[in-house]
Amino acid sequence: MIRGLALRALLAAGAATLLASAGALADGRETVLKQIDLPHNYYYREMYLPQLTNGPSSLSWSPDGSALVYSMQGSLWRQAMGDTTAEQLTDGPGYDYQPDWSPDGRSIVFARYIEDAVQLYSLDVGSGNIEQLTQGNAVNLEPRWSPDGTHIAFRTGDPISDFWVMDNFLTIR
Repeated sequence: MIRGLALRALLAAGAATLLASAGALADGRETVLKQIDLPHNYYYREMYLPQLTNGPSSLSWSPDGSALVYSMQGSLWRQAMGDTTAEQLTDGPGYDYQPDWSPDGRSIVFARYIEDAVQLYSLDVGSGNIEQLTQGNAVNLEPRWSPDGTHIAFRTGDPISDFWVMDNFLTIR
């Protein structure tokens, strides 16, 4: 019976918080990433905006299976299998997450939340150089390499298309 009462109290507190949040938005408080419009604004903000984590998330295997790349505390990290330490690959200025290792193992594409937008970047694993792949005030998410390494597919907050494909980092369709 105690568990049932505790669960009801927790649910009531959660409902009160949700109602207070809805009231704050109705009172004119601005939302994060205003460029995301209905019907996707709640979905994108709740499901795709990076959440500051203490532990690793968004894991991606290296092509040879010897290491993982992951997001933790807003940076990307690489950790060899069987090793207890990780190497930090990125360090600001934004929040880096959703990495995906290229099929040839030379680069990692990832999303970076910065200046009220989410853009895609490519990290050269050998040199550590980072190149911005998308521009503007967009929300570009879940970048994934094609098996042959010539395309990157990703989700976007664009109302015209739910996903786009980038060819050789030049053309988006």
